[in-house]
Amino acid sequence: MAEDFAFCREIARRANANLLHAARLLPGPRQDFFFATYAAMRLIDDAVDDGFLCRPSEDREHERGAMLADIDNWQGQCLGRTEEGPLPAQVYRALRKTAHCSDLGETPWTGLADAMRRDVREQPMPDWEDFLGYAAGATVAPATIFIYLLGAKPAERGFSWDLPEPPVHYAADLGIFCYLVHILRDLAKDAERSERLVTVPDRLIENAGLQKTGLTDAIRSRDPRVGSLAADLRQRASSYLEAGRVALRALKPLIGRREQLALSGLIGIYETLFERFSADYFTGMADAPSLEVALRKKLLPSQAPS
Repeated sequence: MAEDFAFCREIARRANANLLHAARLLPGPRQDFFFATYAAMRLIDDAVDDGFLCRPSEDREHERGAMLADIDNWQGQCLGRTEEGPLPAQVYRALRKTAHCSDLGETPWTGLADAMRRDVREQPMPDWEDFLGYAAGATVAPATIFIYLLGAKPAERGFSWDLPEPPVHYAADLGIFCYLVHILRDLAKDAERSERLVTVPDRLIENAGLQKTGLTDAIRSRDPRVGSLAADLRQRASSYLEAGRVALRALKPLIGRREQLALSGLIGIYETLFERFSADYFTGMADAPSLEVALRKKLLPSQAPS
């Protein structure tokens, strides 16, 4: 099993996400659980984004059915219903030893699968409610797994959850806040790769006087309308941050010292990025990569107290 978990860890290392650095502060068995589930989610997300959405229209039309079938099989593997699917054997075996031996439940897997199906079908995202429906799978699902790992207790087989509220209660608002910070951080990169990677509701883009097809040029020219779009996203994000702080205050006394450090450090990174985007959005985007590296070293130290 050590080789399987190392395989999952390498997938996470390549992604270099903030969650990875937070998870490294957790005790060993919780890390194994995290890397197994993160690798499974990372692989299907990359398959959809890089292997499908960035391809030409004719290729996407030809491959849409196969990609949807892969998502179905991925969901079956993650739920332990089938061994056959797009996940490598190492990731499937790691899931068998972690998520499949817990009371995590089906919701995170079905939520992410539904979001990926929406991407592959290229369903429009006209309004904010459509965004929230998509985010419930695309970001709240992985956030729920992370929160589960912070609060679950070791059991005879894996982990079990017995806190006052379900994991999604503590994860939902913080997950959406962090996702909106991700969108603000990556807007230029995503728009340049493919407009299909821009998960901003059409109405918000139109309200700013922009079109999704012209976002890259608008960002490059520092068009003030991009600043208006970013201000709208920041305002919406702020309400989720405030609600998330309430959930954070309720959760922290219920989890261990290392888990508290991982959670506080992770949210601290996103809060600092959020504040930087508020000061000057275009400069904030340019500064984000180096700022994130510095924040990880400061807020998520490699050696955490017990």
